Amino acid sequence: MLLAALAYSDLLTQLLTTASIAVACATLSVFVISRRWALVGEGISHSGFGGAGSVWLLMLAFPSLEHATWATYVGVILACLMTAMAIGFLTRSGRINSDAAIGIFMVASLAWGFLSQRIFVHVRQYSPAAWDMLLFGDLNVGPQFAMGSVAMCVVVVAVVAFLGKEIIAYCFDPMMARASGLRVGFIHYLLITLVTLTIIAGACVVGSVLITALLVLPGVAALLLSDKLRTSIGVAIGMGLVGAIGGLIVYRAKPFILPGPPIVLILFAEFLIAYAYSRLARRVRLSPPVSL
Repeated sequence: MLLAALAYSDLLTQLLTTASIAVACATLSVFVISRRWALVGEGISHSGFGGAGSVWLLMLAFPSLEHATWATYVGVILACLMTAMAIGFLTRSGRINSDAAIGIFMVASLAWGFLSQRIFVHVRQYSPAAWDMLLFGDLNVGPQFAMGSVAMCVVVVAVVAFLGKEIIAYCFDPMMARASGLRVGFIHYLLITLVTLTIIAGACVVGSVLITALLVLPGVAALLLSDKLRTSIGVAIGMGLVGAIGGLIVYRAKPFILPGPPIVLILFAEFLIAYAYSRLARRVRLSPPVSL
């Protein structure tokens, strides 16, 4: 009975975590695609390596930090938030192209993280804590993390629900939104903060390498199936949930397979199906009527 209860509790924790992250990412996915921020997620997620690298070097100077499991994650959070604000500032000022700004921080963070990891391995003769998790994710999370993921998801959905019109106006026509009196700067930084929060939470599940897929694939596939924004968001959320739950099922059946890759592959399969369906539907609409 005790083992069954523990297994059920573990499954519920993993289900809440993956579902919450999938819904949050899918809710933002359509806006990320519309704003052409696909690479923003890549730059922010990889910046976590820089924050973790700084903590790993601190662990060499202060060995007691190695027993603090939260230390590395705090470094990741701070690095992601700082990078997000820096990218947001540079892209909003317009002096540096968004792709260039993302590339600058992404390569610098990766270089610093990998350099720090190699120094740590050279000194300690083993890899630092959270190295594998940062790369490919893991679902060995506790109830506190699951509740945090649920809270993050609620915040994302609530903000989009209350400020949906403003976010839509900013994403599709920033110049017109500014001319109409919309606080474009506030929406800009709010949206990039929401994206950052989902990346920080999602990186623990699917890893920094693959988290961008959750912010891109559901939105792309949904926009192929519907031109209506609300419908697209709903379809994106459904696809995100299918991918997350499917990946969790694979992980539970084959624990040696990390959850990130199957989640992303299921989302990719959904995109291929959506693309094929949209092409077929377009051909049917454009085909001339058959004369009898």
